[in-house]
Amino acid sequence: MIDRYMLRYFLAVAETGNFSRAARIVAVTQPTLSAGIAKLERQLGARLFDRDKRRVALTPAGARFLARARRIAEEYDLALQELGHAPQPRVLRVGVLSTIPTATIEALLTRHHESGGDETLEMLEGSERDLAERLDRGRLDLALGAVRPHHGRFRPEPLASERYLMVLPHEHPLATAPLLDPEQLASDPMVLRRHCEALPEINRFFTARGVRPRFVLKTTSDERALAVIRAGLGVGMMPECFADARIRMVPVRDFQLARTIGLLHAPGLDPATLADSPFVALVRAAYAEA
Repeated sequence: MIDRYMLRYFLAVAETGNFSRAARIVAVTQPTLSAGIAKLERQLGARLFDRDKRRVALTPAGARFLARARRIAEEYDLALQELGHAPQPRVLRVGVLSTIPTATIEALLTRHHESGGDETLEMLEGSERDLAERLDRGRLDLALGAVRPHHGRFRPEPLASERYLMVLPHEHPLATAPLLDPEQLASDPMVLRRHCEALPEINRFFTARGVRPRFVLKTTSDERALAVIRAGLGVGMMPECFADARIRMVPVRDFQLARTIGLLHAPGLDPATLADSPFVALVRAAYAEA
């Protein structure tokens, strides 16, 4: 492989007929230029210049190589010009609430990739507090997360509301019940999702009813929580967006808590910036379908 700097050295010597002047043109010392020419000759397996005290002349091999070297240099310069004028991809910095299912994000990213647009995504997963702080500091353009009453500064765009339900394995005796009483779960080992934004409310609800379960797992991974439940080792509360055919999700009597999922926008962001965003359009469409 021939490095471009060696082509520059070769062309400068060929055009000036002098190593000293060529070195000044390419802004290197003469020994450096001479070493580069020698390396090029070794790679090509041919002497490119005849040198004597009065002049430097191209050899027949050097003359043949000169035409190709010029074409390579011209193509390289044209490529740089084209890249310099090529439209830069739009970068959208997106925060994602950590309790939104991985499958939901995977589907959005797959559709975005398949759309083949010029929008580039930079994604960050975080808690509610983390995403809000980054939006406030301008580190994110928008976030897909929980919409709260105090989020007015983020111009919230609600997309869906979802309940928190009890997740049971298929073989659980109460898996087919239409409604669960909290006391019915007192003897069941629980899976505790430590990153759940509703954890304080869930804990207060069960404690107030005298239900103090044993925890089979405490985790910040929804996938691991579901794996333990599917294995029949415990039960747990999760948003209904995690529903699938491998588990049962049943409402708990008197537990009415739900969350609203939507888009939150950075306070200083021009709304027009997202007007034609393919990713934003995909998010809206996905939640509308759901």
